[in-house]
Amino acid sequence: MASVSDPRTRKAAAAARAPPRDFLAHLEAYLARRDGVDKLLKISRYAARLALAAGPPLPPAASARLKSFESSVGLSRKAFRLGKFVQDVNAFRAAAAAPPLVLLAYGGEGVYYFLEQFVWLAKAGLLPAHLLPRLQRLSAWAELLGYVGSITIKLKEMAKMESSIKTLRLNKEVRGEEEDEALRTLQGKLLLKRLSVVQDVADAFMALGDVTDGKGLLGSSTLTASAGLLSALISTHKNWNSC
Repeated sequence: MASVSDPRTRKAAAAARAPPRDFLAHLEAYLARRDGVDKLLKISRYAARLALAAGPPLPPAASARLKSFESSVGLSRKAFRLGKFVQDVNAFRAAAAAPPLVLLAYGGEGVYYFLEQFVWLAKAGLLPAHLLPRLQRLSAWAELLGYVGSITIKLKEMAKMESSIKTLRLNKEVRGEEEDEALRTLQGKLLLKRLSVVQDVADAFMALGDVTDGKGLLGSSTLTASAGLLSALISTHKNWNSC
């Protein structure tokens, strides 16, 4: 059992007594991140799409403005993620000796972000419009494969966390303050990992819809918009807590 004089115990106690972070300072740090702004744009886009798909019929003028807004935000997100594939290239290089699933996750996401730059250029009118369908199809396939790898990896990580939590709970008779803190930390990480899996599944659902041209259930605008909004909210929550 950790004593009161243990530096780690004092550090945990100090963190527990720390005053809440100033909201505007936290918001500034969040908005300084590329992903922070990107997810706010994503929320705006899919909220608009959901309003168009599931809400009561809007007047023609209002519906046209909302569609134009949704399309413009989607194009803005592609421009805002310019060069984002570099982080996956670096992660791929660092994981060169990693299992195939890790390489699939980083490789798929990296190819997706790389191709999305050309999708943006085609939609912006710089590249010929006839290239757009092929670029979008290739991009969607790369995104889907990346999510397959990512979801599989995270499910395995969740199983390991659950096993560790079970072990800590079984040893509660000999568990001290430090072990209790480790258990709470691990439970928090497991919750975040579960949310991350839900987010990946929602994004994979949308990517699958793009790959299959939205046939059947995948063509439901309401379901697609709901999946996109759910993914954006989870990602916003994670980014907010990490900055």
